Amino acid sequence: MSIVVYWLTPDGPQVQPFADAELMAALAFAEARRKARDAHGQPCNRHVVINTELGDSVGQAGVSDAPPDYHWTKSHRGGPPESGNPPKTLA
Repeated sequence: MSIVVYWLTPDGPQVQPFADAELMAALAFAEARRKARDAHGQPCNRHVVINTELGDSVGQAGVSDAPPDYHWTKSHRGGPPESGNPPKTLA
């Protein structure tokens, strides 16, 4: 169970688990919960959410660590500062 749809009903919280390969089914299920209406046109469910932790999409520890020779900084996003001028900003 790595995909879970949670929603609230007048009877209390509900949960429906799905396997990794059932993402499309989980999305359709969540959308159906969001669209469900009673005889008076009022929503049957509240706070419909989907939570995923797909095993094939979670990286190994350290994979996203930058290599030692990587020197990017946010202050130089617009390019390196010109000689004698302050760094460029996006503002």
